Amino acid sequence: MNGNFDLILERSLSFLRGMYSCAILELKGYKTINSYECLNICGNKLLTTLELIKNDIPTPKTNIAFTEESSIEAIEKEIQYPAILKPIIGSWGRLIAKLDDHNSASSNLECRESMGNIFQKIYYIQQYVKRKHLEKDAPTDIRVFVIEDECVAAMGRFNPEKDFRSNIAIGGTAKPIEITEKVKKLSLAASKSVKGEIVGVDLMENDGEMQVIEVNGTPQFQGIQTATGKNIAGEIVNYIETKYK
Repeated sequence: MNGNFDLILERSLSFLRGMYSCAILELKGYKTINSYECLNICGNKLLTTLELIKNDIPTPKTNIAFTEESSIEAIEKEIQYPAILKPIIGSWGRLIAKLDDHNSASSNLECRESMGNIFQKIYYIQQYVKRKHLEKDAPTDIRVFVIEDECVAAMGRFNPEKDFRSNIAIGGTAKPIEITEKVKKLSLAASKSVKGEIVGVDLMENDGEMQVIEVNGTPQFQGIQTATGKNIAGEIVNYIETKYK
């Protein structure tokens, strides 16, 4: 790559292409947003969870296992049913499963074990956050779009009637929500913990406590832009022009 660039904004939909491109570009002396370090952490749910724990940021109880047997043991002794099984690398809610009992856990784990992708055989098992204490119109989760030290927009996401997942890409809906001081403080702390500059922070309320579920290093913004009416693309451009002029 040749040219006189001040910085490069990474927007690849492919996690690995984006991350490795930034690694190469940084070696050549270019500034990238986000950095390779941030993308590597955010693109791997295990690494994200470790950073959240290290920085005392509340997150649901999570276990990692490497075999079917140890996964079942982790669920039944630590997490309890229902539990959530997630791929450590993945987005848009794909391959996330809710494990309601021993049979569903066993069958889902057996399917993952038969997949050729080695990352599917690293079992990221998370506590299922029950919403029974919340009001009916409360969102399933909250996505906050963070640009450095500012939370520029936030939306509540709602899962479809027959699905527990709220991702917009798979049929979830959204509406704007107020960015409270609690949401702002937690979102900014989560962003800093993963060395983020422009990130999407996902939050859920768990027994009255707001917790960080994930941090996205290449956050899509069509959904939150539509839900809130905020010009997210313009906010990103303004930030870059102001900080890196």
